[in-house]
Amino acid sequence: MKLSPRWFVGTLCLLAAIGTAAQDQDIAQEKALPPDVRLVIDVSGSMKRNDPNNLRQPAVELLVQLLPEDSRAGVWTFGKWINMLVPHKPVTTQWRESAQLKSGAINSVGLYTNIGDALEKAAYDHKSASSKYRPSIILLTDGMVDIDKSPEVNKKEWRRIVDEVLPKLKQAGFTIHTIALSDNADKNLMNKLSIGTGGMAEVAKTADDLMRIFLKAFDAAVPSEQVPLANNQFVIDSSVEEFTALIFRKNPQQQTELVGPDKAVYSSLKPSSDLKWHRADRYDLITVQRPLEGEWGIKADMAPDSRVTVVSNLNLRVKPLPVNVFKGQEEILTLFLQEDGKTIVREEFLSLMDIDASMEAGNDEFDLKEFWQHAVSEGAPPTDGRYTEALPSFDKDGIYQLNIVVDGKTFVRQYSHQFHVRQTFGAEVKQVFTDGKMEYVLIASSYKQNIDIPKTQLAATVITPKGRKKIRPLTSTDVDTWKATLLPDTEGEYTARVKAKGVDLEGKEFDLTLDEISFIYSAEGGFVEEKEPFFEPTAEPTLEATTVPSKEPNIDPVPEAQDEQSEKPQASTAVPSWMLYAILGVGNLLLLGLGYFAFRKILGKGEEDVLANFSDEKIAEETVEDAAAPEAEAEPDPEPEMEEEPPMEDLDPVVDEPIEEASAEEDDLDPEPPAGEMLVEEDGLDDLDQMASSEEGENNAGEEEDDMVAEMLKAQGLDLAEDELDEAISTLIDDLEDDEDPEEENK
Repeated sequence: MKLSPRWFVGTLCLLAAIGTAAQDQDIAQEKALPPDVRLVIDVSGSMKRNDPNNLRQPAVELLVQLLPEDSRAGVWTFGKWINMLVPHKPVTTQWRESAQLKSGAINSVGLYTNIGDALEKAAYDHKSASSKYRPSIILLTDGMVDIDKSPEVNKKEWRRIVDEVLPKLKQAGFTIHTIALSDNADKNLMNKLSIGTGGMAEVAKTADDLMRIFLKAFDAAVPSEQVPLANNQFVIDSSVEEFTALIFRKNPQQQTELVGPDKAVYSSLKPSSDLKWHRADRYDLITVQRPLEGEWGIKADMAPDSRVTVVSNLNLRVKPLPVNVFKGQEEILTLFLQEDGKTIVREEFLSLMDIDASMEAGNDEFDLKEFWQHAVSEGAPPTDGRYTEALPSFDKDGIYQLNIVVDGKTFVRQYSHQFHVRQTFGAEVKQVFTDGKMEYVLIASSYKQNIDIPKTQLAATVITPKGRKKIRPLTSTDVDTWKATLLPDTEGEYTARVKAKGVDLEGKEFDLTLDEISFIYSAEGGFVEEKEPFFEPTAEPTLEATTVPSKEPNIDPVPEAQDEQSEKPQASTAVPSWMLYAILGVGNLLLLGLGYFAFRKILGKGEEDVLANFSDEKIAEETVEDAAAPEAEAEPDPEPEMEEEPPMEDLDPVVDEPIEEASAEEDDLDPEPPAGEMLVEEDGLDDLDQMASSEEGENNAGEEEDDMVAEMLKAQGLDLAEDELDEAISTLIDDLEDDEDPEEENK
């Protein structure tokens, strides 16, 4: 049987269509899977200090109210013991009422911080987890693993969480979002739990940040479709079956009002059959079923993070993007529109779409600045309805936020997604109390889970405020980190650059240099870690002064003929340049002659001394000595030499230059390093560059000295050839001797 080319083409087209439909179905199914959210809340005694107003209660209450009807949820609290505060069940009106009532029981009376057991109890069904839900755990804690008074027991439990509990939850499909409510929280463990499962890792600096971060974690666990909310207005189209407006009030006492397209005014004081209004201390949560089509308004002084989500049969679908991204990683944006669960491919419909994507970035979400914008819908609509666009490169650590707005003329949809961009390793300087004294510890950790910890070595080059460089090896710890102790005693800015070298679990070698860490040390105020601005600061534009034309008549300018006449006398009296040089040369010779005559009269030196003093070598030597004299005076006394210990061989720190001498009082870091800790005066990683630059500087200095001598000779009229200079000096000496003979005869 012979197959025609048309058969092959048709088969390929069919396979491509099946593949595209399968991808669309995967995206749709992942979006369509209802969420299964499990809140795990720390109630240990330390929460009295870190959350004195117990803001955990309203934060949990908000998440309970936001959960959709088809989801499942439960709430666990933990200290030493774990308590299922709200049963893990499908979300219904009765479940919400019960959860809201029981959230008031959240307190701070626990004795320990049993994180591992809490995670296991919340994921009690990990062996038989249902594939009909997307399970997520939101973990809030302010402490570290603490189940016993013995540090060894706590370390053993830490390893159990990382080596046993985390792999089980990851295999069962759980995504863990962590919120650390204190700088004392074990951020290393939080990062391992969240990054290892594709979740979000956040730090709440204060308890007031809890509501915002809880909402951010909820958005990651329960993605929702939104419409733009700008200038207290939003547009609802005919496809919207329900919308929910979350309005945060700047003034907690203010009464929020909702204005419909028909100018009808709604509030919490005016109930309606199609409207459900929940008013809390800081926000209003308004749900409207079967809303009118058109523009809605909100009368309130809104705070940030207010939003409007919609339930509609016309949806914007975006292929899921990762929350955690490593520096240099590339991502592709894929999106399409669906109506009643089917991808829209009609060209006449898609041609009406204006789809714009933009990207913001910053060190944190409070200083985001837009740096990229692109019209995704530019050009002909895709035949399969799928829009794809390469996102800009993630070339710097920080927070990136992708914003997409679809304007279909009769409807508008909005989508936002945040990326946390990190390096493979992270490092920070922390203050630690050890044996009753304050220590400054440089701590590095790996964000990737496939690093072979025993085969990885790290070292830091520390630059002191005086510009001195030292290499500190970082020693590995029991909790998969590396650290080195710093003892700064000179106030000013310190910089640390960490280099990591090793292999991953697949045997691939890596050699990385982390971004520099800067901190300012003050004897009175401790230290402040300095973070470079995400974007290079740009100079403010300066307005150039512009001359405003006067309405008065301009004064007639001076005729050019007068200028020419005034210049003519100057031209007539000008002296030729050759005559000026001749006069200067003769004058210099006369000055030299008079100087020689006076010199001989006073000191009585002979001709040989005079010739020696006027030789090229002597003049150059004196010039160089005069030029170097100020530098010699300013040079400080040599410092006593410090002891040098050999560098770590695996990191190849090369120290070729001799170490500068320094007194113990001027040692900026760790005057007496602990045994086994390497102390190197110069940065071995940069020594070759330093040596090359120093040699080049010496050559340049020599050339500058030669140029200086030549300039001085030229100023004295002595920039002659060697034979011409000797002849001039000999003639001058003969003339002086002739003038001296008559005087001797008269004597």
